Amino acid sequence: MAPNLSVEYCGVKFKNPMVIASASPSKNGEYMRRCADSGAGGVIAKTFSPEPLAQKYVSPRFTVLHKKGWPNNYSNYSCEFLATYDTDQWMKEMVIAKKACDEQNCTLVGSISGDSAESWKSLAKRMEDIGLPMLELNFGCPHPKDLGYKSGQELGNSPEMAAEVTKIVCDAVNIPVFVKLTSEAVNIVDVAERCKSAGAAGFTVVNRFSALDVDIETGRPLLHGGFAGIGGPWMRPITLKWIAKIAAATGMPISATNGIFSWEDVIKCIMCGATTVQTCTAIMYGPKQFGEVAVFLKGVEKYLTDRKIDDINKLRGITLPQIIPWDKVDRDHTAVSVVDEHKCIGCGMCPKWCFYDAIEIVEKEGKRKSVIDPNKCDGCGLCPALCPSDAISMKGEVPIYLGDFQ
Repeated sequence: MAPNLSVEYCGVKFKNPMVIASASPSKNGEYMRRCADSGAGGVIAKTFSPEPLAQKYVSPRFTVLHKKGWPNNYSNYSCEFLATYDTDQWMKEMVIAKKACDEQNCTLVGSISGDSAESWKSLAKRMEDIGLPMLELNFGCPHPKDLGYKSGQELGNSPEMAAEVTKIVCDAVNIPVFVKLTSEAVNIVDVAERCKSAGAAGFTVVNRFSALDVDIETGRPLLHGGFAGIGGPWMRPITLKWIAKIAAATGMPISATNGIFSWEDVIKCIMCGATTVQTCTAIMYGPKQFGEVAVFLKGVEKYLTDRKIDDINKLRGITLPQIIPWDKVDRDHTAVSVVDEHKCIGCGMCPKWCFYDAIEIVEKEGKRKSVIDPNKCDGCGLCPALCPSDAISMKGEVPIYLGDFQ
């Protein structure tokens, strides 16, 4: 029997934890239909704002930094704004999307960003009237706005304002409301706790950073000439940290986002406390577009089946009690690095990485090989982590956790 992948987030059921995040893939009714057809358990509509400047895009607005690492590790650097419709048009798109998602048992979630207390309230009510089961408040958009009011990450940076808006919306509707947090808040946990007190049912953790890169010939900022958002696979460890911290501090349901580029990332997010896992960059920058969802789900199901885990919910939060405080970490046991001569190619790199002079290159049967002096080895872990042929491992009295280097 296949393992159970269904989850319940903020009281709303999802057929599986994969959710397509609010971005280009959910830009209108037709694309939200494609999201639903992908097999995703849910889709979060492109964030809507009544702000005219948020509805008008710049061109170009996407580029890639660290492209040599694509598709495994790179940076998504972009400045796409919010939904490109006026309010009435967008609501029509949402009606189309709701019908398409219902047909696929895919949970459709609205996402809004108001420009006043009244607009936050009215947008939330209109989303509820369409029949949406829940609503995301975007307090994390990385594009700074000098518009005379706080929005996006500027709003998410203010615990007081974030709580105020959360209360306005929660008081206006009867459906669960969750908050998309910014990665740049001074204290994300504080913002989360304030929003929880104001009525938030859960959190999306966590949005991209605001960033700047420039053309090296002229010094001009890339793309539109201003600050842009940045994310990518490298953000996963940051996302996992904030999932764990917010889960531990608030005990609230969490929808993970950012750095999600493989099924392994999905598993890790759930282990750290997430219920659903959102992806966007994997769909936009990955080789299979919406087909990535099926790849993720297949990988998750195989992982559970191979380990005889019958319900994905059993993984949630298992990392949290294993996080060791800094003052309690094991400082008594040490490990040493060991060379597998059959794998060693004698490249000569590891002696350069060793700051304890424990490694030298010697000739063995006419071939160059690394040799590590266990009496000098400090057990720092640098050489096994960097070895290009995975010829170095670590041995010790207790288990070693260096990761899979993916």
